[in-house]
Formats: sequence, structure tokens, C-alpha cells
Amino acid sequence: MSQTAAPFVHTGPWINWSHGLVLGSTITLSERDGELLTAFLGIFVTGAGAACWKIMSFALHQHRSPRDPQDGIHHQQQAILQNTGSPFGASAELVSLVWYWRKHALRPLVRTLPLVALALLNFVLFGVAGVFSSEVTKAAGNETLIRSSDCGFLNFSGNAVSQHSAAFNDVDVNDTFAATTYSRACYGSSQSLLQCAQYPQQQLPWKVNQNATCPFAPDLCFYGASSAYEMDTGHIDSHQALGINAPKFERIQYRKVTTCSPIHTRGYVTEVNDTNPSDLAYGDTLQQFDYGSVLSISNYTYQYDTHNIVGSNSYQLTSLAYLAGAASNAWYPVDALNRTDADVSLFLLAPNSVRYEAPVTDPFYAATTPFNLSIDGGTTNYTYYTSDQWVNALACTDQHQYCNPTNKQCTPLTSLVLAHKSLFENKISLNQAQMVTALRLDLITQFLTTYFSVNSRGASALRASETVNNLDQIPLPNNQWMTEVSTWFSVSMAKLQQRVIEYATGPGYIPDGMTLSRPVEQQEKMCKNQIVRSSGGTISFSVLGVAIILILGAALIFTSLVLPTAIGLLRKWLKWKEYKGLQWTLDGKLQLQRLAYEEAGQGHWSGGASSVPLTRKGDLIGVPEGVDTTHPRLGRAEAF
Repeated sequence: MSQTAAPFVHTGPWINWSHGLVLGSTITLSERDGELLTAFLGIFVTGAGAACWKIMSFALHQHRSPRDPQDGIHHQQQAILQNTGSPFGASAELVSLVWYWRKHALRPLVRTLPLVALALLNFVLFGVAGVFSSEVTKAAGNETLIRSSDCGFLNFSGNAVSQHSAAFNDVDVNDTFAATTYSRACYGSSQSLLQCAQYPQQQLPWKVNQNATCPFAPDLCFYGASSAYEMDTGHIDSHQALGINAPKFERIQYRKVTTCSPIHTRGYVTEVNDTNPSDLAYGDTLQQFDYGSVLSISNYTYQYDTHNIVGSNSYQLTSLAYLAGAASNAWYPVDALNRTDADVSLFLLAPNSVRYEAPVTDPFYAATTPFNLSIDGGTTNYTYYTSDQWVNALACTDQHQYCNPTNKQCTPLTSLVLAHKSLFENKISLNQAQMVTALRLDLITQFLTTYFSVNSRGASALRASETVNNLDQIPLPNNQWMTEVSTWFSVSMAKLQQRVIEYATGPGYIPDGMTLSRPVEQQEKMCKNQIVRSSGGTISFSVLGVAIILILGAALIFTSLVLPTAIGLLRKWLKWKEYKGLQWTLDGKLQLQRLAYEEAGQGHWSGGASSVPLTRKGDLIGVPEGVDTTHPRLGRAEAF
């Protein structure tokens, strides 16, 4: 049974090949570090916005710096453009100018409104950009890479065949129950349950054909030659669907086709009496079903004791499997049921003592025989229905196929063993990386036979058994068997998803008789390229998105710092409109302060054309005593 992938999430840079080399470049951080980076990006964008405003204000100031004298509001606007680093602060100060100059200047609103609009536009755009800077995490998606030192697959250890069988069954039981739980919660459901958000896709889709050709002898299928139920996955992409992260030329496609049908028991069942006094069934009537020999120890497939109906027994489901092309099998089907190009699973259902509340025409549950029961001293009659046969049968075929998406070539649609052989023949020209991926899936497909979705669970694999209470079965539809095989198919698909992840994380436990086989050489790459969906604990960022923010932001900040100086030097070198640069310098708050104090005769000043004017060491300047508080002036004082 697979373990949670959360502890194995890789933090650091990686490439999500779903989006290509550039767009797919991703960095995954811990939740704490990711939140810090998100906060930093928001602050950085705000700083870039301020830098952009500084560039805009410089351009506006220079454009609005003529040689001719201008009125007071113009010069105050220029001072605001030079000295207010925040676009919102600049817009607030510019708006205040309109109010104060409403009676003292010509059209102050018209002259100020464009500047306010530009400042607010900058503020809004970069404010929104700051909020949406966190979108770089959404651009990266919620997919993460997992890596584990326990990567690999389970293999048998020792030579004890019985121990191997027990270990295999142990793994199969646990994996099947885990896959069943997942498929019930996440397949055919639109709910966003936490457990449904672990695999690259919540469910693997498939197409259904309810009128498929009978996969066996035409007269064996219950409804005839064209009434089988076929489930076809189509081409499952190893990257998009299963999360085996790889560029397009390293991907493969896998396909599974399962075809099922109820089958006739007439002609395949013999009724005998047990005459052996030493048997527990001595004196009972037995039904022996001959769909092929089992382990060459009996001339029948399955035996049912009709006395079981007397007890309080619910459904009993028996499963058998035949792998076409395998060196040996426990069961060899009769010719009518045999396939040389498909694996065959046979299911024999005994309803036993189950009572049906309404007639059932479904061939796997057929129960149309009424039984009248008098209760309450004969005052109440109750009619229920019993099974038409002691045992009903259903069979499925499973076929597998591998495709090379780069050249559209595929192996034959065939049995598990023969598909494995086709891979090694490599007639579809898989490259080395593709072959490694295909062999990884090949290790998994041995557990995808329909038999393995049912055998370890017995009758609990039946959806109908969930609606049995005290042996009373609620009414069943006439296509209940389709519901059953669809459920079994979904279990196999969930098991495929589960085992793909388990290869990368390593198994949750290793039973006695098995050991962990770690991949070597080229296969080791499989330990570093598995994608899962993150349910928390980490945050992924688009490297491209982060780079764009940092590069553009840094460019704006750098430009805002050097632009006035660079333009000033250029003008000085070209002898072109140097007065504009001088006006920018003089509108600086420190130069405005110098002009005020120097004109008042306070201090000995130098650097009148630089951004920071200086006084002589020891000079003291300040507001004179007795200044008019309603209209302060620095006054004139003798220079020291």
C-alpha cells in the first residue's frame, strides 16, 4: 500500500514539462519560505511602482520646464513632481493645490487634473500588480515533484514459494482496499475531497461501449454476440495522466481495454450427489461448473453446495484468472472461454440465502422466482423473490497496449504477458528513456487484471452487497452487472495511479518474503521525475514569473536612480537645454532649502548645482527669533 507523498516533496528548482522548458521552470519552497518570497515580491513590486513614478515624474518635470517664467502653482507642481516619491502622496498634494489656488491661479483644476490622473494610474496599476504578484504561484500550479531514498518496487526474497504467495496476497489485499477506497471517493465524483487531490489527475477517464462484440464464443455471452460491455481507457499519457515528468519525446502511452459479459451456465453445470460419508457435504446436492480445469486436480472449475441456501449466508463471489501466454496458470478455461490475446477473469456468484424485495432481471443477479411468506399468524402475506439459479457467471477479458506518441506506433492490443514481450521486441522504436518508462508501467500492469480488483475482497467487491440488510436485498436495476464491472475497472485505474506514485515514494511497508528493489542506471531517473498534486506544506513558483518581476522591477529601480544624472550629463555634453536639468536640481527639497537660507544670508553654501548643497563647517542656520507666525520669513542676516 502506498504511503503519502507529502514527506517526499522536492524543494528547489525543477522543470514541469507540461509547460515546456521556459514556462515550466519551477521552484518549490517550503510553506514558510514560500510565504516570505510572496511577501517580498509584493513589497518589491510596490518599490518598483515608486521607481516607475520617479521616472514618470522626472519626464513630466522636464517636459514642463520652459525657459519662460511661470506662475506659482506651476512651480509648486514642479516641486511636488521632484520631491514626492509616492504616486498616491503626489496625487494628494496635487489635489490640495487645486483647492488652495482656486482663486489665485488660472484654471488650476484643468492644469492639475492630468498630473493627478497619471499619478493615480501608476498607483492603481502597481497596487494591482503587487496583489497579483502572488499569481506566480498559480502560474506554477499545485504540482510538485517527489523524491525518496526508498524509490523502487517490491520483489520476492528467498526461495519459499508459499512465502512468496502469502506476501503477494498481502500486498494485493492492501493495495486493492486502498484503491477501492480512493475509487469510491474520487471516481465519478465532482467533490474536491482532500484524498482526491493527490494524483496528477483525480481520475483516469475511459469510454464505454454497451454493444461490444462478445469476447468469447458468441453463444456463450448471455445477450448474444453484440451485447458485451467494453471499457477502453484510450491512450493514457505517462506524463499528463500519470505524472511521470518528461519532455514529449520521452513519454509513452498506455491503454487498457476490458470487455465483460454475463455468460450462460447451461451446458457447463453438472448436478451430483455427495455420497462420501467423510465429506462435510455428505448427502448434499452439489453443482459442478465446468469452465476449465483448475490445477489439473479436478475436472470442474467450481463446486457449489445447494444446501447453502438453508443457512443465513449472503453473497459468495469466487474469482479465477487466466493469463494468456504465461508459462503456467492455475486455471485453464474451456475453448469457448479461452483467449490467446487477452487475459480472462471468471466470476461465479452464489446468492445463497439472499431474498430480493422485487424481481431482478439482471442476468448476474437473476431473481424472478416468487416466494410467499405468511407472517403475524397468517394475517399478513409477504412476497419476496429468490435467485433463479444457484450460481450465476460473468467473465471479462483484459488487454494492454503501449504506444510511442512520437511516431504513432503501438504494440498489439493483447494479454499482459504478450504485451510485455512486445515491449522487449521494441518494434515501436522506443528510445531509452521511453523504454524505462514503459518498463516501469509494465511492472504495475500485472496488478490491473480485473481478477485482482475482486479476488481479495470477495463478495464485498459487489456494489449490490452494500444494499443487503439481514439478507434482504433492495431492488436492483436490470444492468446491475454493468455497475459492478465499472466499479472493478475504476479500482484497477486507481491502482494504476496508486502504484505509479508508490514507485517514487517507496512502499508503505514491506511484508515478509519481499524486499525493496531499487532501480539502477537509467531506471534511477524514475526516482526523480514523479509529479503529484500538493495539498499543502509547500509553495511552487514560476521561475519565469519571478524572473520577470525581479528583472523589470530592478530595471525600473535602477533607471529611477540614474536617469536624472545620466540625462544631466548628456545635456551637459551636448550643450542642449541644460536649464531643464538645472531646474530639476533646484526643485529638489534640499536645494529649495538652500535657496531660502542663502537668500536670507544664513550660512556659506557650496554645491548649488548638485543634489546635496553643503554649508561651511561650523555654520549655524535657523529660524530667527520673533518671526511672524502668520507669514514666516527667514529674514536677512549678515553672513559670517
